[in-house]
Amino acid sequence: MVDTNIISHALTPNQTPAYTALFKKLEAKYRFVVTGYTQYELLRSSNKTHRAKITEYTTHDMTCIELSDVLMNFAARIYYLYSKHPSLKGYKISTGDIINAALSIIQKCLVLTIDNNDHPTPFFREIDRVRITYQSKKDKEHTETAYILTPDMENIKTCFEKYEA
Repeated sequence: MVDTNIISHALTPNQTPAYTALFKKLEAKYRFVVTGYTQYELLRSSNKTHRAKITEYTTHDMTCIELSDVLMNFAARIYYLYSKHPSLKGYKISTGDIINAALSIIQKCLVLTIDNNDHPTPFFREIDRVRITYQSKKDKEHTETAYILTPDMENIKTCFEKYEA
């Protein structure tokens, strides 16, 4: 499952070649999935031309999982679980990241993100990381780290029971 932040960077012209290389490297091993909420996050601040580019990018190269009652109900449980877990006190995780986490847990699929804090350690484990280097708009070299995370199913099950989520 590809996080919104990865796609946002991939669609930024000076970063597109670096993220294209990342996707090419990973596509031999993984299939890319986005949620309907990720599409919404990308589309909500885009003009007509950019919306067309986003839609083509996410529908041509990725599988989109629509928001369903099952997914949204489970996301509500994840939100509740996060709100009760002591390691996340005072930490704000966006609705989109909670929905994406819920999908990742339900489908037992990996998460590709550049912000691993949005998929917190008690519930996700890092299995790999990849460096992405590109020229910034000010022509300086910039490096990001993309993380591949997996749901920590043992801890998730234990926490669901403990906090009655």
